Amino acid sequence: MPEQPAYHEHLLDASDVCNSCHRVIRVERQDPTRGGITREYETHHERHRDHTVVDYGPAKTVGGQQGTFCDRCGTESPWDRYWDDHRTTTHELATALGWLDDADEPATTPCQEREVSMSKFRELVQNTIRTLEEKGVTLNRKTLAREALRRRRDGEHVDDCLGEATEAAIVAAINQGDAGQETSREAPA
Repeated sequence: MPEQPAYHEHLLDASDVCNSCHRVIRVERQDPTRGGITREYETHHERHRDHTVVDYGPAKTVGGQQGTFCDRCGTESPWDRYWDDHRTTTHELATALGWLDDADEPATTPCQEREVSMSKFRELVQNTIRTLEEKGVTLNRKTLAREALRRRRDGEHVDDCLGEATEAAIVAAINQGDAGQETSREAPA
């Protein structure tokens, strides 16, 4: 995967974003603490009440059954994904090298059933745009959507599509900002 710092920092590596649907599921809170003469603040993350639900799920112990789940996709951890998007070229290469047996044929592999459809990908693009804007990233929405959809139609991996599209959208927003500044200046008399 090429270098995509904004996408990785704000979505993939962020503990406050669901990796399955790209929605913010945790909110940063600052609580005042008592610490001598100056006022100090302690920062922590708590669940986003609009995007999560406290529910019960299967666990090894009774105490571990309660968890906080994303209300859209149902994952408990921000690192879990209920969908899978393996590259077919990797699968073909692994099969050619003998790393996979007959049970891992593309037609019967469980991950193929969890592949991202175009409608699901469009939803991911929308959530990606919302999350990046909520985190204060300046981007061009149309460029991100157009680039991501074009790359996805070309068969690229979901993370590659969204990462490259995010970088293109940031560059487009910067270029638009520079162009807007130049056109709004008055020519010296």
